[in-house]
Amino acid sequence: MMDARGYVTAEETLQALRVVYREDVETNLQTVLARALSDDLRPVSEKGRWRPHFVLLLGAAVAVSLLSVLLYFSLGAKP
Repeated sequence: MMDARGYVTAEETLQALRVVYREDVETNLQTVLARALSDDLRPVSEKGRWRPHFVLLLGAAVAVSLLSVLLYFSLGAKP
């Protein structure tokens, strides 16, 4: 059998990778999603809050409208 001294374990490798990727802004999922869904012209408002993209707001409004029409015709329109 080979001597295992001097080798890095899988747990040590995973811990080192977590430290490296935690500090990297591009690989942080929350930061990447917030940047992708934020407004291109003004990602932050005057008060420092996150501003969503116009297309995201429009899509949410259309989805809510479609859901309300679906609920109206499926539940509310019964004689």
